[in-house]
Amino acid sequence: MKKVILQSCLVLLVFGSVSQAGAERPYMGVRLDPVPLPELLTKHLGLDPGQGIRISNVNVGSPADRAGLGRDDIIVAFQDEEVTSLEEFVDAVRSAGVETEVSLEVIHLGQSKMLRFELVPMPDDVEWKYPPEPEVVTSWQPGKFFKIGPEGQEWVEIPLDRMPEFDLDVKKFFRDTYTYHHRYDGEQYTITIEGNPNNEDAEVIVQADDTEHRASVKEIDALPEKYRGPAREAVEDARKAFQARNRFGHTLRLPKPPQPDIYQYFRSIPRPDIDRWLDQKDRVVEELQDQIERLQQRMKELEEQNRKALDKLLDEWGTRKDKEEKPEKPAPSEPSPEQAI
Repeated sequence: MKKVILQSCLVLLVFGSVSQAGAERPYMGVRLDPVPLPELLTKHLGLDPGQGIRISNVNVGSPADRAGLGRDDIIVAFQDEEVTSLEEFVDAVRSAGVETEVSLEVIHLGQSKMLRFELVPMPDDVEWKYPPEPEVVTSWQPGKFFKIGPEGQEWVEIPLDRMPEFDLDVKKFFRDTYTYHHRYDGEQYTITIEGNPNNEDAEVIVQADDTEHRASVKEIDALPEKYRGPAREAVEDARKAFQARNRFGHTLRLPKPPQPDIYQYFRSIPRPDIDRWLDQKDRVVEELQDQIERLQQRMKELEEQNRKALDKLLDEWGTRKDKEEKPEKPAPSEPSPEQAI
């Protein structure tokens, strides 16, 4: 099971963060949908791939409200630059700053409009013009079942429609699930979509206190009347979330066979910080070279000292040997009488 937490919309009350203490925050007053526009819609509107951001709500009395922006308007350009990324758009507004007149190109009711208004400091109170859209609270994609292929060479996925029958409802457990929380007139209730929201047989479940209502997507009118509209909106939002999640596709990664616990132990051992070692390699090499040079110099000094000590010993040994080998002169004899005068 893979849990994915999605939020269907992003509040852009503040388009920039405070970079310095006391700095004012540029404020436009819109709530934007982070889900990319469907490719079919951008094609019919003549937009470039990835261009455009949908406005999901407008703050009453804000610069965006006074300029005439409304829900489902599409922002396509800011300051004559195409809007293709929510993050880049936020950065651009943040860079513009407070009390700056900005230009905004939007598509309103199918018509392109160029608007100009001034960004103002963020107010303390916010009042939304339209009822809030339900948010996707939780969404998860099921795991997969595999079996070993022919001759045990690879793993093969088992489609859900070919799953063997179990005592428990495994297929239901592994369905896509989208849950929405609603609060209206003091009543709280939850709408859950089980299964692919694009499938007419997907189940819609409304849980209000201790009461539960169930119907398929194609039989959504079987629900009590006050839940039909929110249920249809929940299905549409689930389809958008499903499309956004699968926009880039998912390639099948075959699972590895179970491994002994000893592998888990080795993987848990902290790995050496190779990058830090590489960053310090030049300094370490210089230190090693310096130590080697000092060692070589010390060896030369020791060799010179040893040579001098050896020469001194050889000189002393040669002198002593010369003295031992030299013959002594005989003592003079007493003069004979004939020699005496």
